[in-house]
Amino acid sequence: MKEKIAKLIDVKTIVTFILVGALIGFIATGKLEAKEITPLATMAVSFFFAVKLTDKK
Repeated sequence: MKEKIAKLIDVKTIVTFILVGALIGFIATGKLEAKEITPLATMAVSFFFAVKLTDKK
């Protein structure tokens, strides 16, 4: 279990979670429109999962 948590907490994971959290926060407070930051968040999440799939092979 500790190994899975250790693997989860790396730089790319933290950056992805912060970016998605910022997206949700900015949209919820009305500071940004979803269309302004959604492409960046989509790219980061896609990269996150692509790297995870590549690491497993």
